[in-house]
Amino acid sequence: MTTLVAFYIRVPTSEIERLREHPEILPKYDPRVALGDGRGLDLGRAWEALGCLLDGGVRAPEIGPTVGEEPLPGTDTRAVWSYVSAARVEEIARRLGELDRQQFREIYDVDPEDTADSLPDERTAGWGGRSDYLYKKLRLLAKHYREAAEQGEAILVRIGERV
Repeated sequence: MTTLVAFYIRVPTSEIERLREHPEILPKYDPRVALGDGRGLDLGRAWEALGCLLDGGVRAPEIGPTVGEEPLPGTDTRAVWSYVSAARVEEIARRLGELDRQQFREIYDVDPEDTADSLPDERTAGWGGRSDYLYKKLRLLAKHYREAAEQGEAILVRIGERV
């Protein structure tokens, strides 16, 4: 089983255009460079859970802040690349910034009648730890989007094998 992780890279719009015109670059695009210089964020596996919560569902998100909105050509066999335009980054940054801890807890709380069986985490209060973990990841994502919005940048999203 392959574990899929997500990297978010703040880039100028011109970089998105370059990647759209030359998708053969994507397999060589190393997110560790952006992580090293502060333009990148590694959410690990939390991208999927956060995306489900933000979309209000139980399925993996198809578009949005955790997976991007515009797909890039599939030239990378180890990852899927997409992006969020600079205009949408600003809107998403605002929306993520407005989501406080209490609102997140309300989204995260699952009605027991909606699940067939109780989960071990519910009986041990482990769900609270998971909620805290995801909320911290959400705050990191919100900060990343806010910084991109302040610079007028887009967000390049890579979901795939860890590099």
